[in-house]
Amino acid sequence: MLTAAVFVLILMSAVLVHEFAHYFNARMVGLPVRAFSVGMGPVLWRKRWRGTEWRLSLLPIGGYVDIPGMAAAEDESGALQHPSEGFATKSLPQKLWVLVGGVLANFALAVALLAAVLVNDPLTRAGVLDLELPTVTEIASVSAGSEAEALGLQPGDRILAINELENPSVQEVIATIGSAEGLALRVERAGETLLLARDWPPPGVETPLLGVSIGQVPLSLPPPPSWPQAVAESSSFFVRFVPEAVGGFVRGFGAALTGQRSQDVAGPVQLVGITSQAAQAGIIPVLFLAALINFSLAVFNLLPIPGLDGGRMLLASIVALRGRPFKPGQEEFIHFLGFMAILAFIVLITFNEVSGLFRPG
Repeated sequence: MLTAAVFVLILMSAVLVHEFAHYFNARMVGLPVRAFSVGMGPVLWRKRWRGTEWRLSLLPIGGYVDIPGMAAAEDESGALQHPSEGFATKSLPQKLWVLVGGVLANFALAVALLAAVLVNDPLTRAGVLDLELPTVTEIASVSAGSEAEALGLQPGDRILAINELENPSVQEVIATIGSAEGLALRVERAGETLLLARDWPPPGVETPLLGVSIGQVPLSLPPPPSWPQAVAESSSFFVRFVPEAVGGFVRGFGAALTGQRSQDVAGPVQLVGITSQAAQAGIIPVLFLAALINFSLAVFNLLPIPGLDGGRMLLASIVALRGRPFKPGQEEFIHFLGFMAILAFIVLITFNEVSGLFRPG
């Protein structure tokens, strides 16, 4: 239940921000908006306000704005005619401004969400920005009856030195344990420094094992950034990640067509699993996931594929360059083909993810 609630909340917030940006930009250039729907399918509630019918629809899987002049209209005989009102009467820059609104809004929301994560979670900030932090090897667990227990090691001990090797890495600790003659450790425990030593290796043992699990942990974390700094860092991170995101979508298309499970694009099944893990881990992972989803939606919608905002921008630019529109209904048909291709892509990804659950290994 928690996973479903978090998933719907992330999805619908992204959709609402996207569609409201289309609405806002349309009104900025003087376009009326006939309807604004939250959700898809049958309308459950509607109210007219400021010339727009605001709707709440049954299925929480999306939303839409209805702007006049974006599709061919029928005349009295039923024949399709070029629209002569609304969107069709605007200049190319005005059309592009209306169409790009959703992309910009999702990107802005992604930046805001990631900035909130960076301000409140220094460790995630260090990972996202690839900051180099001073680290120390720490004991994660000690096996009962092990040599480590006999030596006096406890979980949480930080290894400051082993056999005169200062601040050893995990690999250096493992190598020393495997080859040393005599073992001496200087560890930090609850702010105190302790010296632990014993004969090594244990008598009659060819391959000595200490009996601990260890890992690298940061000695200190950077101070939290200011909000302006966090916004700047988030914006820079996402801008630098755009080429990789585009490449990921291209590889995802290829994987879907060849029947392979994509490592670059998450379909509905994988997204639900990721959302479940984030919801159980806390608010920071949920915010981080929401930021990535909004960023992915922004990049995906900007792709020049008919049916997406980027595809509509491309066709609008082509019409402006040609100096004449497509035949009535032709542009709508191109967008319909693009939409069906996108739907098929989603279905293929979902099928590959589901079938992958039943494959051995």
